[in-house]
Amino acid sequence: MATSPDTPADLPPDGVRIAFVGKGGSGKSTTAAHVLAHWGKDGIPCIGLDADRPGDEEDGSLYTWANAVDIGAPVYPAPAVSHVAREAARLTPPNGIALLDTGAWERRDGSPHAAVLAAVNLAVLCLPPTRMELERAGSVLGTLEHLRSIGAHAPRLVVLQTLVNPSARSGGTTREALTGAGFTVLTTVIPRQDAHDGYAQAFGRPPRVIPGSPMDHLARELLDLVAAG
Repeated sequence: MATSPDTPADLPPDGVRIAFVGKGGSGKSTTAAHVLAHWGKDGIPCIGLDADRPGDEEDGSLYTWANAVDIGAPVYPAPAVSHVAREAARLTPPNGIALLDTGAWERRDGSPHAAVLAAVNLAVLCLPPTRMELERAGSVLGTLEHLRSIGAHAPRLVVLQTLVNPSARSGGTTREALTGAGFTVLTTVIPRQDAHDGYAQAFGRPPRVIPGSPMDHLARELLDLVAAG
């Protein structure tokens, strides 16, 4: 993978935009906060844009987290759905990255998810390793196909396995099913960590920036993807 100090010059002048999508509780905000913290420490120009809608039933939003502690990058609140693309482009740092965090995935009229997908270069589907979650992947694909059918921009989609039990076989089984269905699955796997200092308990605390950790690997893997175009 590319080393972090070399990466800013590899990003386009107007920057890139990445969205995390997935069901509620799939680790989107936790992962987003840690990735922003790693990029910030490595000197990558980055911001977060919290596209959660008021009333979403989530454990905590990225914007709330960033207001409680320093996560290493500024985070902005959700704009109106019709303004998502404009605000994402406006806030993206030159030669940097805007990371859009979303609420629980839903595919219906008025949902912000189609607007978010149309505004980004890369969509990361956060997917716990269960059979039920494979159905959700199909819904995301349906939304991307709809965007293409109406002539709108549709981003590249990759899958990030989250909440994976390292000692269980489900992660490998789900990866095989996803790749067999034609999905691009990231190499990085985010493990389920329920200990006091683990990812599951991280909300509201400064993200731990640990070299060689899964979040460090993910931050670098995403940089490589967007730098490569």
